[in-house]
Amino acid sequence: MLSESQKAHARKISIIEGSFATVWGAFTGGFGGNSYLVGFFLWLGATPFVMSIYGALIPLASVVQPFSLIIARTFKSKKKFILLMALLGRPVFLTLGLFALIDSGVKVWIALFVFFFFQIVTSSAGPAWQAWMSDLVDQHVRGKYFGFRNLITGLVSVPATLAAGYVLDALGGGFLAFFMMFAIGSIFGALDVYALSIQDEDPVSSGNMLNPHVLIETLKLKGDYRKFLIAYILMTFVGTISGPYPTVMMIDDFHYSYAVLGVITVASSLAAAFAQPIWGRLGDRYGSFRMLKIVAFFRAFLMLGWALALPSLIYMLPFQIIIGIVANAGLGLMSFNTLLNVVPTFGKTEALSIYSSLVNFASFIGNLVSGLFVIILAEVHFNFIGLTFNDYRIIFFITFLARLGVFYYVYKLKLEKSA
Repeated sequence: MLSESQKAHARKISIIEGSFATVWGAFTGGFGGNSYLVGFFLWLGATPFVMSIYGALIPLASVVQPFSLIIARTFKSKKKFILLMALLGRPVFLTLGLFALIDSGVKVWIALFVFFFFQIVTSSAGPAWQAWMSDLVDQHVRGKYFGFRNLITGLVSVPATLAAGYVLDALGGGFLAFFMMFAIGSIFGALDVYALSIQDEDPVSSGNMLNPHVLIETLKLKGDYRKFLIAYILMTFVGTISGPYPTVMMIDDFHYSYAVLGVITVASSLAAAFAQPIWGRLGDRYGSFRMLKIVAFFRAFLMLGWALALPSLIYMLPFQIIIGIVANAGLGLMSFNTLLNVVPTFGKTEALSIYSSLVNFASFIGNLVSGLFVIILAEVHFNFIGLTFNDYRIIFFITFLARLGVFYYVYKLKLEKSA
């Protein structure tokens, strides 16, 4: 067992590691994509339907996670497995930019395939990292610790995001710009791997880190874990029907430059960063799941905000601040802490893997549905209340109604371990 001083040291290293990972994510979009990565694929020639495939591949990487974790059976250390996944996915992300040199229409699909591989190795480390951190952070201080950790990483994301947008605009948004952005991100990816290598890990008993048989047994467990799993699957599905189209709309319809996208992202990130400790304390005091219900209610109305969005920054900046507080900070922290509270002690890593896989499968289906909506609603174009409604805005309104329905289901749900 690690001593309290060793755990405290590991928690400090985790904040530094998270900061390096944040910069890597800001420059590469490696954590489930970002506005700049959407711009990269649009620059390669991706159509709206292809962008729905891009959106679907991100969660699909976690759907196949249990299969990719078969190799984890050879590891007795979570840390060693996470290090391998980080090595495969972070320092080499710059290779994605090289596929732009292919003089063929298939370059978009090749780039998508490589991006999919990076997402698989990144997501595969998720359950092991969550189990690792649950060993290092006691339940009664999780809200406070992760709130502070997320505050620091959120603050780090501000200059990183602005710098990435500046690089893209300064270099013309072409091949050199994107390759340079991915290269800078990869450098910080290497630093992240080093930070992970010096973080303390609780010694484990002999035996494999992950047992496929336990995966099946975990699915049979009844109680809070299963109830929360179903609830969050539904929340995720209705949350992804909108696909990547808010960003696509800002680039194609609102014609925002990368610098403007950077400012918008920073506004959201800053709001999320400063809201993290507040959400953490509220979760510790009133219960993470109770606060998640409040998040689910306000999150539904965010899609109504997108459906009625104006291109003016007078509208978009305050709107992004609200998104940062509710969707980025509240949803992520409250769902994560609720999960750690309800996950069974038996088969913890397996349960986290199943959770990630099924939740992301729901996201995968949601993104595919968004692609179908784009095809069905492609010819929609009419004016109403001074706005031009197209397929994107109609999809956002449908998502708003779906989220309201799921909120009612979540509101009625009761958990014993996380109020």
